[in-house]
Amino acid sequence: MANLIPVPQDFEECVAHPLAAESTINHYVADAAAKGLKRVVLVGCGGSHFGAYPCYDFVDRHLSGISVNHVTSAELTSRNPVWLDSSCLVVAASHSGNTPETVAAAEFAKAKGCPTIGISRIGDNGLSRTCDIHLDYPDTITITEPKLMHTMLIALAFARLEGKTELADTVRAGMDAMPHALRLGKDEIAGVGDAIGTTTLDTDYAYFVGAGPLFGQAKMSAWCYSMEMSWMPAAAINGADFFHGPLELTLEKTPIVVLAAEDPSRPLAERVVSFITDRTEHAHVIDSKNLSMEGVPEAARAELSVLSTISASRRVLDHVAALRDHDTSVRRYMYKVAY
Repeated sequence: MANLIPVPQDFEECVAHPLAAESTINHYVADAAAKGLKRVVLVGCGGSHFGAYPCYDFVDRHLSGISVNHVTSAELTSRNPVWLDSSCLVVAASHSGNTPETVAAAEFAKAKGCPTIGISRIGDNGLSRTCDIHLDYPDTITITEPKLMHTMLIALAFARLEGKTELADTVRAGMDAMPHALRLGKDEIAGVGDAIGTTTLDTDYAYFVGAGPLFGQAKMSAWCYSMEMSWMPAAAINGADFFHGPLELTLEKTPIVVLAAEDPSRPLAERVVSFITDRTEHAHVIDSKNLSMEGVPEAARAELSVLSTISASRRVLDHVAALRDHDTSVRRYMYKVAY
């Protein structure tokens, strides 16, 4: 495809970069826990918020010794939850590190005595100056994957503190292979990417369905990739809620993209796929089972398959943009007007 932008040459380097921070993460989380940590709070806006879903899901499913909340930055400061205090570790993510709402959330948390971790690109920025420690990644268009790696390492640090060493070691054993596995996935998803892009030429809109840890990616695909970056109407639907209203819009040409991984939420995705397959000619699935995930041990595959589906979904955006001949860096309002 002539207009398809190439995967960055430093993609694997960028994805591997967070692994060097593992020791820093482990020590900081252990120190915070020793002071009476009860809760981890994942904070961000847009893609940085949506990308924290896998970490939230992992902690929520596997760990009983610590609770987890997932809150948009502006909601944290406006709602001022009664539980936000020094027993909460706040993880604030923003690509630039300067998203006003997220920097304000980190400052708000610090004022309440919360230990804080910032995640953003390399360099001096609002989060690096505000948070106790700063987890970074090279400043390229490879953004989603490094943040996924950082937050997974944070989740594994909590797992080890709770004595879930075997679980943590199993997942960690697969993470060294992820930079290359995710890079291969960018090529392996090409056919699906072209099919979805061709569908949008016909329909000019799309519905994205994801359940569990992939609901965040459904929102990322609809809100960030489609509405923001492609100027195309789209909606995100929770796979568990698809049959409580949205199914009624499944017509012959309704464009529906289902995200599926090999985690416990997979049956929810499969149920949607089964329903839409014979009802719309524009049914598509971005499925980790169709990705080789080369080098990832089978024991780690289920947990890390979510990251593979998310990364492949990001590449689908490039195929859609190429077919629609749309520059995804162009904005009407963001970064241009006050809001």
